[in-house]
Amino acid sequence: MLQKNRSLLLILLFLASCAVMRPGTQTGEEAHQAFINEDYQSALASYEQIIRSHEGDVTLIPDSVYRNAGLSAFYLEQTGIALNYLNNIRHSEIANAETQYALALLNRQIDNLSREITALESYVENFPEAEHIEEMRERLFETYAESKNYDKALPLWSEIEDSARKEESLLNNYFNILQELEKEGDELYTVANELLALNPDNTDALFFLASHYFYLAENRYQSEMEAYEKNRTHRQYARLLRAFEVLNADFRKSLNYFLHLYKIDPLPRYARFIGNIYLRFDDKEKADYYHRKL
Repeated sequence: MLQKNRSLLLILLFLASCAVMRPGTQTGEEAHQAFINEDYQSALASYEQIIRSHEGDVTLIPDSVYRNAGLSAFYLEQTGIALNYLNNIRHSEIANAETQYALALLNRQIDNLSREITALESYVENFPEAEHIEEMRERLFETYAESKNYDKALPLWSEIEDSARKEESLLNNYFNILQELEKEGDELYTVANELLALNPDNTDALFFLASHYFYLAENRYQSEMEAYEKNRTHRQYARLLRAFEVLNADFRKSLNYFLHLYKIDPLPRYARFIGNIYLRFDDKEKADYYHRKL
């Protein structure tokens, strides 16, 4: 009889343990199935139930639970909850491409640039064949430009698709990076003209070309006048006249760009350049007009 009662007790204890374990297991299966079916509301509720059930020892919570709970919240546009869970596993091996994509977008929403860059870098470096690679690469380029990491941004430019490199915002970033890194050669002028082809009112490109032609003309003007003052001969005078034909053409190019800029936004610095160009053209009335704008 004692043996029979003991056997019955063991059976009851086993059934009781199953009753305790089953809800957790069932909840995990339900959460996983809901996540696969993209029923993120149900998935999140189930995953959070699992997380709450292990509040006494969070080490028992699998990283996959945090990941899927965070991704479910991400797709439900619950930013705070998504970040809370995904930040727990952002350095984990289980943080897949989908995780880094979500982290990049979520950190952008809360304006955390450094963490956004970390997620973008992880995506681009570790998942080069993933679905959102072009979007992530373009955004990484933008964040490098925004954070003034120009040396990192420049080599990334060649990896961006040709179609994206023709978009004004990205091309403008590349143009500014070239200037910040003081790159010389024809690339700056090429990009400036590409920007104006996309948008004739692009002020960065207009100011670059306006300034370029102004100083090209002004420096030659100063050089030729100094040479003539040192050697006032007919031959030197003839050379001066030929030089004036070239530099005046450059002054006219500069003037057209600055007048365009002034029409877009009548800033005093534009007025100063315009007034100085008119002085070179011996048009004192117009020079005074724009210098009064200062």
